Amino acid sequence: MAKLFEIKDIVFSPGPGKGRIRVSGILDEGSIMAVRGPSGSGKTTLLRILARLREPGEGQVLLEGRMWSEFAPVAWRRMVHYAAQKPVMFNGKVGENLSMPFELAAVQGDMAFDRSRAMAYLKRLCLSESILEQDARTLSGGEAARVALVRALIVEPRILLLDEPLAALDAKAASAVMDLVSEWAVEEPGRGIVLVSHTGDISALPRVTIVEIGTEEGGSR
Repeated sequence: MAKLFEIKDIVFSPGPGKGRIRVSGILDEGSIMAVRGPSGSGKTTLLRILARLREPGEGQVLLEGRMWSEFAPVAWRRMVHYAAQKPVMFNGKVGENLSMPFELAAVQGDMAFDRSRAMAYLKRLCLSESILEQDARTLSGGEAARVALVRALIVEPRILLLDEPLAALDAKAASAVMDLVSEWAVEEPGRGIVLVSHTGDISALPRVTIVEIGTEEGGSR
């Protein structure tokens, strides 16, 4: 498998009074990098750094051999998409929330919102078509997490950064999410997933590399 995404000696502190963490790892095309570590070890901070929402103390990240500094931050975030544990839902209906990314300058003129594709993803995640007309602010935590995942998938990123995507889900919905993202990673060339999750045995998934953090020297196996 081809090397797709590489974390090279990223160094950061997960919080005030905590030591510095050093993380390295390689994500091959079509694979999942599972980030593990105790609570407060900096897993979410690492994802935010990878999305260029926070600066590291040192280190580099490469996408297909190109340093992240070669990309404008907006272009990088479109290719390397961060889905937060508590996703933001904007005012308006769920359908409007799903189409909103296509109104941004980074996407306009390049691709258009495909309602049928969004619906196919929603159905895969055990959500009905009627949810498109629902006020997004009334969604449960689990519904919002799945809608946010669909919003990420339909803009066709290269790398998905998923922060606890199963945390608010029951077993059926959690299984649907993992099935979908695992399939998504291999449907087309040049895709991969960096995943933080305390729920389920993610190490049992195919094509998984485990990155342990929480000590001054992180690494992969």
